[in-house]
Amino acid sequence: MSETRPYDVIVAGELNIDLVLKGDVVPEFGQVEKLVDDMTLAAGGSACIFAASAAKMGLKVLYISRVGDDPFGRYLLEQMRAVGVDVSRVVVDPHIKTGGTVILSKGQDRAMLTYLGSIGEVRYEDLGPDWRTLARHLHVASPFLLTKLRHDMPRMMREAREAGMTVSLDTNWDPSEAWQ
Repeated sequence: MSETRPYDVIVAGELNIDLVLKGDVVPEFGQVEKLVDDMTLAAGGSACIFAASAAKMGLKVLYISRVGDDPFGRYLLEQMRAVGVDVSRVVVDPHIKTGGTVILSKGQDRAMLTYLGSIGEVRYEDLGPDWRTLARHLHVASPFLLTKLRHDMPRMMREAREAGMTVSLDTNWDPSEAWQ
């Protein structure tokens, strides 16, 4: 591939809020209120982490995702812009809520509770008609959460390769544990 492309990487995947709680995070039902040691709100999801890290290393990153038209969605766009990720193709959808994960972190282990919201709404069409000419690499993350994009992922990767792009996939976790 000899032509110059405006981006190094297109990242297609989830963009969600992570609320990380640390300490004795094992819940007790029955209206029991427990105190935890720490709480952090962050931009999250494996695609988000990849995009932010790539941008911090100096790569030009274009993000493809969806968020709700809500405070969490605005926070996520702000956080991505702050590290240099181009979010001009992140769809802000007023009909959905931004997805999120509550992470219960205890020592070296963690449990996650995820609300799909906007995560499950990312679509192939969100890439735009010119996406194959924009970057040298396509990174896709979390196919088991991207329920409306998953069917098109093989096609996306094939089209990327045919356009001279390299491709990577972060499978992340399959909540159904079927791994298909």
